[in-house]
Amino acid sequence: MGELIYMFASFASRHRNGVTCTEGMRLLADTLHPHGVKITWIVSPESAAIASEMLTKWHESFGDDVAVHTPVLKGSLEDKKAAMSAAREAVGNALPWAALTVAASGHTDPEIAAVLEATGFEGLWGFCWEQIEVDQITDRGCPWGFYYMDRSQRLRPAQGRGVIGMEWTARDLLKSFHSGNPCLYSTDPNDVGRGGLCSWENIDYWRRMADNYMRNTRYNDHVFLLQHQEAHEMERSDLCKCYTEEDIREAAVMLDQFARHIKGSANMMTLPEAAKLYRSRYDRTASSYMLWEDSPTPRPNCDYAWSTPVGPWPKTFLHYDCGAQMMFIEGKVEPVCIRNYAQPWASGEYFAEPDIPYARLVHNTQFNWSREIEIVAKAPRPMPYGLALWGDYALYQIDEAPDLIEGKIISRELMFLRYNLTEGQNRLCIRLQGK
Repeated sequence: MGELIYMFASFASRHRNGVTCTEGMRLLADTLHPHGVKITWIVSPESAAIASEMLTKWHESFGDDVAVHTPVLKGSLEDKKAAMSAAREAVGNALPWAALTVAASGHTDPEIAAVLEATGFEGLWGFCWEQIEVDQITDRGCPWGFYYMDRSQRLRPAQGRGVIGMEWTARDLLKSFHSGNPCLYSTDPNDVGRGGLCSWENIDYWRRMADNYMRNTRYNDHVFLLQHQEAHEMERSDLCKCYTEEDIREAAVMLDQFARHIKGSANMMTLPEAAKLYRSRYDRTASSYMLWEDSPTPRPNCDYAWSTPVGPWPKTFLHYDCGAQMMFIEGKVEPVCIRNYAQPWASGEYFAEPDIPYARLVHNTQFNWSREIEIVAKAPRPMPYGLALWGDYALYQIDEAPDLIEGKIISRELMFLRYNLTEGQNRLCIRLQGK
């Protein structure tokens, strides 16, 4: 059984005339700290200085930490490095105890990985899985959770280590993929509130989403669930007036209920702690295996969820590694989507392979206590590929499988087989041995 890592980040960098969002910060702290949640506050040099006393107190009493809000980066690569270093130094001057290993926001800059590597950061918060255009962010194609960013293309995993790309806020992987609207099906309280999926103590949808993350610790050493809420959106002041006092109280109740649900099943960490864990355990991006069941939800508010199909959707298996990301629906052997990280990212394509080879079964022969399967797939060109053989393979282990990159039997559900296909006919042979 693996471990669920729960992190909570809060954007707390806004400031004006010597004032930052301390009222919203206090509300989040009072809501989450009683449940053992450690908050990572995303601060600018100015907000860090203004809130230094309370941030220090929360660090000492509850283990809170900070991430450095990325300033506006412009000019040459050297100019960007200088600006990032200056921001980090200024936050460090205000909060000498802070590790300052994680940066936040600014992740859409194509040079951001090189900037952060050069300035000593280990992680970057802000990636939005499957998102297109919202908040001027199009991240479709990147992995969910954590991954080491490729230095030349921020949305694909590096072949080794790098700066860790960290999600903005965790999404419902199944509904986000099938509906095309990951911003609705997220752990952001305002999004599910405006969408009509959760309200006040009624957070059954969030609980079911969390349960999907918890169940997938069966198949992964670590599952990372990162939740976020802006501190300025938890107060009504000159810094932010987009939500009413009632909206703010409702968001606090929802966050309280969610933390109450998850705290017994998760290891609470700050972003710097989680980055340290990831780097200590993984020399390259860890493969992720996520089997996701659909959760019933109320029909979303159409004024907020414009052009969003609602399902229900089939059980879905999702996987990524350093070479590809794939999605499978229950009963279908070949993936319905392959994102090939060997090809360039382009708007409208998002690494996706346009031609997914059909998997043809040659034979599936069961012997006394073993099994042999042969499948043929014809590829138009070399590409990453996978098979999800749905069914109960719990009595077997993979014995021989030439050219198999990795395989995993998800007990009672499916057997996943990962290959790299060559151009033309590929014969995929698997021998299973009984336990």
